[in-house]
Amino acid sequence: MKELIVHCFKAFFRGFGQIMLQANAITGILFLAAIYYDSTEMALAASLSNIVAILTAKLLNFDRQNIENGLYGFNACLIGVALMFYFEPSIWVYVLMLLSSVVSTIIMNWAIKRELPAYTFPFVIFTWVSLFILSIPDLAIRSVPEHFVDIEELDDFLIQGHAFGQVLFQGSFVAGVVFFLGVFISRPIQALYGFVAVIVSVYISHSSHASNALINEGVFSFNAVLCGIAMGEDKVRAGMYVLISVIISTYFDIFMIKYGWTTLTFPFVFAMWVMYPIKRLDKWIVLKLEELGVNQFINKMFYSETEQGVENKE
Repeated sequence: MKELIVHCFKAFFRGFGQIMLQANAITGILFLAAIYYDSTEMALAASLSNIVAILTAKLLNFDRQNIENGLYGFNACLIGVALMFYFEPSIWVYVLMLLSSVVSTIIMNWAIKRELPAYTFPFVIFTWVSLFILSIPDLAIRSVPEHFVDIEELDDFLIQGHAFGQVLFQGSFVAGVVFFLGVFISRPIQALYGFVAVIVSVYISHSSHASNALINEGVFSFNAVLCGIAMGEDKVRAGMYVLISVIISTYFDIFMIKYGWTTLTFPFVFAMWVMYPIKRLDKWIVLKLEELGVNQFINKMFYSETEQGVENKE
């Protein structure tokens, strides 16, 4: 019984943590608390969607470890938050939210089995479909989020907070800071890369003459945050990966908004799909160089024996 409780606890809260690619229950607790701070309705909807996703995975006998790591819950969490963001609660909103949570879980399992980089694409596609269906008159009422108002000017630090908050549709600076801390306690390097990614995305947005109000609210930066987190590693090449992915996602974000599309996290997903073959090619090249002994040659040429010994220990 105790093992089952621990399993369910991890699955539920890691589902929230995985929204920013963190398989960490404490991170998930902080994320859920931040959502509650901004909107009780969003937090309840996200929790319900997460539970439905976990139950779906359990009933269909999906991999137990994947369930515990929250890999089936995070898309459902995002769907729940998104529909509460765009619409007032209603029977049709909840029906679509729960159906989307079930089907997104099935699609996520299909992608995991084939080692495909789905990321938040199930959330994106089912939220788009839900937005289309709920645009039918009398099915749902559009909501006006209280936190999202035009902001004439914010200092750079506040933009950072809003960018992290926007990943989960939260407009308050406090929620954004809690999201950053949640990532930081799990993977500090990824949190810092996410922080830097916002700076790059803001520069690109200003250079492209994007709306200052949207820039200040973090609208052009939350996909960049996800790119920084996803590509951030303890490797020299990680900085290059982060920069390329942030450039791709930010320009694609600007393009989609310019033509009136609902972006959600699709610019991030698109950037990850572009980076996927690049990273695989890079990994293949590194393996070939190791087979040829090029790394050992470089170590002998540029490092002393003491430095090599330290590297080997590490």
